[in-house]
Parts: sequence; C-alpha cells; structure tokens
Amino acid sequence: MAGESFSVTLTHKNDYRFEIEFEDKFPDFGPFLSDEPEPLGTNQGPTPPHMLIAAVANCVTASFLFAVNRAKQDAGGLTTKATCHIGRNENRHFRVVKIDIEIQTGKAAAEIGELEDILSRFEGISTVSRSVLEGIPIETTVLDGTGKKLK
Repeated sequence: MAGESFSVTLTHKNDYRFEIEFEDKFPDFGPFLSDEPEPLGTNQGPTPPHMLIAAVANCVTASFLFAVNRAKQDAGGLTTKATCHIGRNENRHFRVVKIDIEIQTGKAAAEIGELEDILSRFEGISTVSRSVLEGIPIETTVLDGTGKKLK
C-alpha cells in the first residue's frame, strides 16, 4: 500500500447530485450517486459525511479484524455502528465535529484470547481513521473548461 495512489472521478449530474466512479480497480462496481438532503439536493444517495464515516468505520473495523486474526483469535463476527456528529465552527460553517464508532464482537470477551493486546493495538494501524485524526493535507486545483488553471 505504501506509495500507492489512486483516484476517483465525480461527475456533476444535476442539483447537488454527483456520480462517483472508482478507476479501473473495481470494474464490477459501477458508479454510484452522492447527493445532499433537501432543500439543496434530493437525497438520492449518501452525503459526503456519510461516506466519510463509512470509510472511517470500515477501516477501524478492518484494523480490529486484522489484530484479531494476527493474534490467531476468533471474535465471532463483527458489527460496527458509526455515528457522525455535525456542528458549526466559529465561522458558522458545518463541520464533522466527532465520529463515534462502536464495534461489537459476536463472542463474549472471555472467549477471545489476547484481547488486551488486540485492544491496545488495532486503532494505531487504521489507515483512514488515523489519517483523519491527524489531519490530511488537501490541495485543491480549479481548472476552467479549456484546462486553464484558475486556482
């Protein structure tokens, strides 16, 4: 994974609806729609915060599973619920202010060996959640229809 880069393409369809495509990496996974809730959009797909918490929760859960498997244990299945809290910043702009993630194992704690070690390590290996937590630099470029750089 180190040194890997990849892209997604968003194409504006109408209002606040965008078609999202993942390169050639997932040819059987067709494009899907994102949207905003009314009154901006028509609620035809997940919003960017929905996709963000899905990515964070998926990565944290996969990291937990990796730690369980590395310890050669069986958690008996996993179910994760992520809750996104939206608030306003000092400029009154909406921001994701907190993400709560709850992972539930299928087995009781007493049935999972090396649990303390698993619990102490899994969050540190979560690529997406740690990147969000530490802050990801974002560089935005805006081009016009001729390809001229505007920003």
